[in-house]
Amino acid sequence: MRHVCMVNVAVSLLISDIWFIIGAAVSDSKETYVEACTAATFFIHFFYLALFFWMLVSALLLFYRTVMVLSQMPRSAMLAIAFTLGYGAPLIIAVVTVAATAGSGGYIRENKICWLNWDKTKALLAFVIPALTIVAINFLVMIVVLFKMLRRGVGNTNQSNDKHALVVIARCVAILTPLFGFTWGFGIGIMVWPEAAGLHVVFAVLNSLQGFFVLVFGTLLDSKVIFFAFTYRHKCTIIYLLTYSF
Repeated sequence: MRHVCMVNVAVSLLISDIWFIIGAAVSDSKETYVEACTAATFFIHFFYLALFFWMLVSALLLFYRTVMVLSQMPRSAMLAIAFTLGYGAPLIIAVVTVAATAGSGGYIRENKICWLNWDKTKALLAFVIPALTIVAINFLVMIVVLFKMLRRGVGNTNQSNDKHALVVIARCVAILTPLFGFTWGFGIGIMVWPEAAGLHVVFAVLNSLQGFFVLVFGTLLDSKVIFFAFTYRHKCTIIYLLTYSF
């Protein structure tokens, strides 16, 4: 189930970035077509929201497996809830936003930049509020998970165990930070201090590398992926030796 969430996080991030590039190309053209810019804005809004809601699904799954250890929900029910929340909620928000603001010309920005309007209709709040709410929920989930990990090691007073716990916690934070979208929290600083160039640089760098972090921490460093890669390499070596030894 975790790998289903990971695949959908990666797919949503990929498609949203593709539409972001398309929207930038439409905005930079000499003649900006309102219909094309509106379509690009809709899909950017939808897939970025899908990214956040799938990160929320990942956090809720981790919370479920950490806190409700004895509860066993059927996989089919978990998949239905995950896809409903992962794609259904973003679709509702995106459709309601475009329906409520496009008619008055307040969906996209007035300078024809392909993104949600702020000055006229505050349509950007349809992205900011869900995104920051999800980041806050994911942060609380991470705190609960870390608290559970610390409680398991309360009886261990050995210094080596304490160091091991710190390493595990640091690794957990490093892995969950890109997967739960905590780097998007720098957007709050940008909204509060819009002239702070350093925050803009940090926000742009970290979020542009989110896909790379998801690949590294969510895939390449996954124990099952490492195991299957090692097993596949071992089988290939055996087949090679059996084939060319005679």
